[in-house]
Amino acid sequence: MLVFACNWDGWSCIETATNLGLRYPASVKVVKVSCLSRLHVGLILKAFQFGADGVMLLGCEEGRCRFATDSEYIIKEYERARSILEVLGMWKRRLVLVQLSAFDGRGFVAQVMNFIAQIEQRPAFKRARIMGPRPAQDTRVQSNF
Repeated sequence: MLVFACNWDGWSCIETATNLGLRYPASVKVVKVSCLSRLHVGLILKAFQFGADGVMLLGCEEGRCRFATDSEYIIKEYERARSILEVLGMWKRRLVLVQLSAFDGRGFVAQVMNFIAQIEQRPAFKRARIMGPRPAQDTRVQSNF
């Protein structure tokens, strides 16, 4: 699990969770970015290429961005990434956007634990096309997606 956290409200949620002694799995890795608006869809998809089971975009509450960035940009990149995941045959709900108020450590931990539970309940199967001399056919294959 990879969390891209904005430097402001997102990061404050993680720090608050730590200061309160709240726990979440060590497999959750956090990358601090100055603002979610600095993330490009390619970087988000790269996380999946490198093996992330899920990616959470943790940012400021809507309308409270310190950079006065329009949250429409963030939502647009998020939706583009989810669309690409779907085209690639991956479950698009492996990517979530969470916008919490500053210092909401309990909310962050609750969101992470819920996200992990959703991913773990999802069967790890996808459809693949086998191409060869015979006509293409659908085959069920095990996948880490």
